[in-house]
Amino acid sequence: MKTLVLRQPKLQRSTFWSLGIILFILAADIAAIRSFPADEQDSILAYGVMLDFMLVIPFLYWLLIMRRQGKPIKKAFVLPLLGAVAAWLILPAQSRHLVKDVAWPIELAVLALELTVVYVEVRLVIRLVRAFRQTKREHPDTAEAMRIAMHKGIGQGKMPSLMLHDVTLFYYLLFSWRRKKTAADGTTAFAYHKQSNQALYCGIFTKIIVLEGVFTHLLLADMASGWLAWIITAGDLWLLALIWGDYRASVLQPIVIESGMLKIRYGLRIQADIPLSRIAEVEVAREIQVSDEDRRTAATPLLGAANVRIRLTEPTRAEGLLFLPRNVDVVYLTLDDPHAFKKAVETERHDENKL
Repeated sequence: MKTLVLRQPKLQRSTFWSLGIILFILAADIAAIRSFPADEQDSILAYGVMLDFMLVIPFLYWLLIMRRQGKPIKKAFVLPLLGAVAAWLILPAQSRHLVKDVAWPIELAVLALELTVVYVEVRLVIRLVRAFRQTKREHPDTAEAMRIAMHKGIGQGKMPSLMLHDVTLFYYLLFSWRRKKTAADGTTAFAYHKQSNQALYCGIFTKIIVLEGVFTHLLLADMASGWLAWIITAGDLWLLALIWGDYRASVLQPIVIESGMLKIRYGLRIQADIPLSRIAEVEVAREIQVSDEDRRTAATPLLGAANVRIRLTEPTRAEGLLFLPRNVDVVYLTLDDPHAFKKAVETERHDENKL
């Protein structure tokens, strides 16, 4: 009977050669610095060392190691900065001021890169605006039109989700106060902001944050740092914006059943489009406890005790806080009329099965 021996993966020979080349350049630069007395070292030697540390070695490391691992060159952008720090530590004290002189070409390169990024972002914004205008003609709900335009224009990754969250928060906080809740024809809508007393929670949190924020700001400004006080205050203001933006989203965007799809727009806390065919069971109770095990793969309402539990037949994409996406197999909600919601879901699923 043969014995199966598991061998540990070995580094490729090319990786050793690549590291050997990089270490040779490092050793040569250090030897050159230490082989000359400090009073005989000139700027040419210092410039050569900085060139190796900030450009040659980072580029070789990306070309010979990172590129073979499938990593893009943008992952190596931090290496020149680390190289500048290493060069500053290795160079003698009288030559360290030259690091600043060499840094300006790097700054120009970074500026060119930033201008390129700005150009790409401007084109992206133009594309999003065009997609939003086209989508708005079909969807009167501004927030939903922004969501569709963002997903079509950029995608559904983490960065587009964060961008969509900020844009949606900005809209609800500043431009939604004159709008009224509307439901499209052929949809069944369910509210959720009244049963959870969300307006009361918002008022209580606002009072606490304002009082605590003023006290903390004055205390930190007097005992610590004015900058730190303003940073904490900015965080409090962002939290207030998130609370009231979520409240307006809860008022204007109910949960909707439409065209065989359960569209969950639960404020700025839960966003999901779930086909009714993926719903295994809808449970209703006065108060449903969420176990720690379920929280790992569930979307929860955060405020108020859940009175609806939706179990899914398979993991489905949902967006939680900051619209960050993840797969869930259970969704907990706090609805104003949970029994009507359960009946509507079961009726729609029964009608769909008949077809």
